[in-house]
Amino acid sequence: MRCYRLVVISVLLMLVTGCATNAMTGRKQLAFVSEKSVIQQSDSMYLSLVDGYEKKGKISKDPAVNERVRTITNRLVHRAIEYRPETVDWNWQVNVIEDDTPNAFCMPGGKMGVNTGLLEKIQPSDDELAQVMGHEISHALANHGAEKMSNQILGQIIVGTVAVVAAAADSNNGRYNQQTQRVVQDVAVVGAAAFITLPNSRTAETEADKMGVEIAAQAGYDPAAAISIWEKMMSATGQDTRGDFWGTHPSSPNRIDAFKALQDPMQQIYAQSKASYSAENQPSYNFVKMGTDPLANSSNVRVVTSEGASNSFAPPNAVIKPRIFYSAEYAAFKQGTLELTCVNCGLTNLMNNSTINEYLQKEDWRRLMQTLIKVNHKSDLSYYHLGLAAEGMGHKEAAKIYFEKARELFHGQEFSCATAKMNKCKDIDIAQLVEVKLVNEEQLLTEK
Repeated sequence: MRCYRLVVISVLLMLVTGCATNAMTGRKQLAFVSEKSVIQQSDSMYLSLVDGYEKKGKISKDPAVNERVRTITNRLVHRAIEYRPETVDWNWQVNVIEDDTPNAFCMPGGKMGVNTGLLEKIQPSDDELAQVMGHEISHALANHGAEKMSNQILGQIIVGTVAVVAAAADSNNGRYNQQTQRVVQDVAVVGAAAFITLPNSRTAETEADKMGVEIAAQAGYDPAAAISIWEKMMSATGQDTRGDFWGTHPSSPNRIDAFKALQDPMQQIYAQSKASYSAENQPSYNFVKMGTDPLANSSNVRVVTSEGASNSFAPPNAVIKPRIFYSAEYAAFKQGTLELTCVNCGLTNLMNNSTINEYLQKEDWRRLMQTLIKVNHKSDLSYYHLGLAAEGMGHKEAAKIYFEKARELFHGQEFSCATAKMNKCKDIDIAQLVEVKLVNEEQLLTEK
């Protein structure tokens, strides 16, 4: 029994120490392997994959098809880079593969493929194809490849550890029962798959859906196509049930419902962006190459640096802040209407203190905001930090509201960190800091 407790403790320690917050999603992901190493592996795999298809004459030579796919992916990548500017350094590439399977993919590092089966059997419109590719690009953007590999590593560790413990237990009892060990190992495999791989995979798919439809909307593609493409997919596959507990992907009906719920905010983004794209007004530079030759499309011009991104077709003249994906919480945060409501989250907040302090020190306002929203701890200190995040992200009026809320909670005592049992302020004088901030914000708003 003691050995089993050690296994559980070891796994929990790995889960805690092996996690990192993803700036794209705000979710903590397993990070046993680096994104850089996964991209290097993907580059090698992609080259071998495309080279194999090339030798079989299975890489499309149809200029119209290739140009259609390149144009769509180029617009999507242009917008994707605005959310994560360092990805401008990725060697983005796409190939159309003559394969009957209706499929598309984007590997870590931006290596993409579109099967002719998707184009011919599903017959997506440009808006619909953009939804598919936006989804695939989002997997790469959110570093889901490294997370998936990390999940697999954790599953292997669990399986191996449980099997060793079972063997040790048999040995201590003076016997070695191989059948028992196999049974225990099988149980461990099922457990690892069901409670590690599947939920995370489904979570990643849901994240890619939400990110992809927004990237497509920013690129001037109608969000309504996210609904119609999945209706086509559902019709083609016959998978129309809602049950998805054992599935690695959300069911088609559940996906469609989620896209319907996102239509209002996504249509607002689309309405603002679609005017930027017309037959006469297209990006004059290419982020996405076609072909297996690393020097293919040498006219590819990268107009954004790893420090910033352009939100127009013109080369940027200055570094700008990366875009943040829509969420109801983020929309409320920008307006100053976000409320922290949890009154019994002291322990959760305490466990996240080091993370919060790290983001404060680095002035990583996006991750700070995401962490505060996740923890949802109602206190004067949390609202003060929320005000700092809003101020750092340029939402001055929202910052003023959060600083005022912090002052209100400080004087109310019940939610003041000065009187808290677990989350004390230490050397932080919330009242004084808030007053200074409010005076500064008032001056800035008056000048504005």
